[in-house]
Amino acid sequence: MIDRLILITGVWTQVVGTVIAAIGETMIIREERLNQEPVGLRLVSIGNGFEAAGNALQAVGAEKLSDGSIGETYRVIGDWIQASGNVTNVYAAELQFSGKELEGLNLDIFGDTVQSIGAGLEAYGATLSTRAYSQLLAYGNTLQSLGAALEAVGEVYILKEMKDLGLQITTFGSYAQAAGATIAAIALTKQYG
Repeated sequence: MIDRLILITGVWTQVVGTVIAAIGETMIIREERLNQEPVGLRLVSIGNGFEAAGNALQAVGAEKLSDGSIGETYRVIGDWIQASGNVTNVYAAELQFSGKELEGLNLDIFGDTVQSIGAGLEAYGATLSTRAYSQLLAYGNTLQSLGAALEAVGEVYILKEMKDLGLQITTFGSYAQAAGATIAAIALTKQYG
């Protein structure tokens, strides 16, 4: 019972984190246009911290509930990879917040790419499962993977001095991640709830 609670707490903590980060990304667009202090970066950092904690809890719960199949193994590994990407993004946002924009942006691209790979592994693992709601879980994780990849693409545009377009792509990607995390959380709550 406790393992299910850990898993479900983790997935919903991740959802909260993705929503906080998406709100932060939206604030960054507004702050950039109005030449305001980058408070949105702090929310992005906090959101990614929640995501990292959620992914770690999800990995612990999923590992304990695992049936030992290769699909479950991919999902657990994907959770840990996503958590490491989120931790990287926390550090990247803090670097940017402290004025080290170039270093932070480069690290952010790396963190989002790592998150995308982790969510992709989770999606692949879900496709190998015969459990109920596994297809829905695969869809949610695929959307998360695409969202994280879009964030990385947006940050590349920012590095190439196309900041407005880059910020819009990054923000869209963060909302895609939030949607994907919510779909995945619903699937896992139905599986284990």
